[in-house]
Amino acid sequence: MKKNLQHLISASALALFIFIAFGSMDDDKSENSNKPTASEKIEADESLTQTQKDSLLVVERQKEIETRENQTVFAKDLYYTYQQNEVSADNNFKDKWFYVEGAVDDIKKDFMDDIYVTLKTGEIIGSVQCFLDNADVASQLHKGQRITVYGKCSGLMMNVLMKDCKVVESLSDLKKQ
Repeated sequence: MKKNLQHLISASALALFIFIAFGSMDDDKSENSNKPTASEKIEADESLTQTQKDSLLVVERQKEIETRENQTVFAKDLYYTYQQNEVSADNNFKDKWFYVEGAVDDIKKDFMDDIYVTLKTGEIIGSVQCFLDNADVASQLHKGQRITVYGKCSGLMMNVLMKDCKVVESLSDLKKQ
């Protein structure tokens, strides 16, 4: 009986490990990752004077601030929403691209050497886990630092998972410029 229980626990742990492994694999990249931004297009446009460029850049900055205000969620709020009703949270967030703001709790690699950052949620267990492609950016982060990431939500799997994340300028810094 004791051996059967040990085998059952081992098999369950292995199944959970495999489930997590396949859950962290996602090759769907943002279709916008290599496209120049509107601001970059304005800067590169040689037919515009610097005054025209500056005016257009102010308008683009305002659009960006508006977009960010509508698409930014705090890590603790995102996690809380998933804890309250995972089905509803998936309807609102899963497979969608948006910004998440929070304080860095950990900077690590998973068993497949994928780099991730966890953002604090105020809970002892459970965080927002953001997978990053850029090791140089991850190496510059430190625990407690407030960051904003842009990524695609993959839903809840112990943590709320965010894939293909990029660390971006915070909304408050964006407003200061």
